[in-house]
Amino acid sequence: MIINKGFIVVVDISGYTSFLKAHNASKNSNLFKKFLDKINDGHGELIISDLLETVINELDGTLTINKLEGDAALFYALPKNTNEFSIELIKKLLKSIEVFNNRINELLFVQSCPCTPCNNMINLKLKCFVHYGEFLIKKIRNFEEIAGQDVIILHRLMKNSINSNEYILLSEKAAKVSNLRNLKNLEKRKEAVEDFGKMNIQVFYPSGNTIDFSKPNLIFKIKNFFKMQRYFWNKKREKNLKEKYLVDN
Repeated sequence: MIINKGFIVVVDISGYTSFLKAHNASKNSNLFKKFLDKINDGHGELIISDLLETVINELDGTLTINKLEGDAALFYALPKNTNEFSIELIKKLLKSIEVFNNRINELLFVQSCPCTPCNNMINLKLKCFVHYGEFLIKKIRNFEEIAGQDVIILHRLMKNSINSNEYILLSEKAAKVSNLRNLKNLEKRKEAVEDFGKMNIQVFYPSGNTIDFSKPNLIFKIKNFFKMQRYFWNKKREKNLKEKYLVDN
């Protein structure tokens, strides 16, 4: 197998775990709430698939998607000029955070549904992780998978002590080969990475992406009820996303 050297990127929807926990917790509430969440079961997965697809479409052409990982997507790139490519990559990651938040704003009508995921959707944010290193591209059945120590390191960096749910994290290796002129006020810090010790990273926190949401009133819910119903009638979104990117169900 050929060892490749390039960028490895993960985009991850933060708040997904609490999103699901809230859904599961609601199943232990009163009978009426249980009934509502039962008939609307699957809304959370459809919303996550919609948001992931929005980000994947934005990154398409810059990065090659490797696989979906639940609430995240793994990408890679093998640029000839890392400095020039990094400028475009950073622009795309910044744009991805923007289009993610815009999509949340476009989906506010789903709050006319009384289920827990639909009303907790506004708490979801996007985190981006960037590393540069070596990896293998393995052929498994009819799709490819990247593997290697640097792929593991990137995933370990996702478990960090950063007290924010929206940011772009660059490993030291990624920062060294990148042009970071479009990222102002980068925070330099060390993170303890399981099995790899302390690692230097740089973190960028976007500003201006905060959307202030207020609890929808009854008029809003009535006005958007049928729009919400039409949106969820198409329950093929998650399946189609998996099939499109050759993900095993």
